[in-house]
Amino acid sequence: MTAIVRMFGFVSAFALAVTVAQTIAAEEHHKAKAGIKPVETGVVIRGVTLPGPVGAPGTSTGKTCDFSGEPVDPSGRMEGASVNCRPNGNLGNTLPGLPARFNAYCMIKAPVKSARLIQAPRSENANHCDLSGITRKDATGQFGGAVWR
Repeated sequence: MTAIVRMFGFVSAFALAVTVAQTIAAEEHHKAKAGIKPVETGVVIRGVTLPGPVGAPGTSTGKTCDFSGEPVDPSGRMEGASVNCRPNGNLGNTLPGLPARFNAYCMIKAPVKSARLIQAPRSENANHCDLSGITRKDATGQFGGAVWR
């Protein structure tokens, strides 16, 4: 019986430690994002990889930029979808850095309605941004149709 009590205590302590660590990490993540000024000007670009032959650059693909695979919070709002943006950016200075796996993209002008758009540069992409606070459906609708890269 003593072994069972010890095992229960160990498992409980471990679970508590994991919960505390996750809570601290979430708070640090929130604090880091909270201090960043939202991007409200320029273009916002969402990359997409489409099958089949690639068309002429800038021509319609006939597809949309789908956000259905993005993680959402309990209220159904995205938590940080990847896009490219930069304050006052245009296609020429915002598209670079978009990973080569994307053969097409959707582009809209900032601000994105009902969303939070913040710069989140990565070592391989200085124009990387996080899009959050918007539903997948609204984001897909706003970004609309994709064009070939």
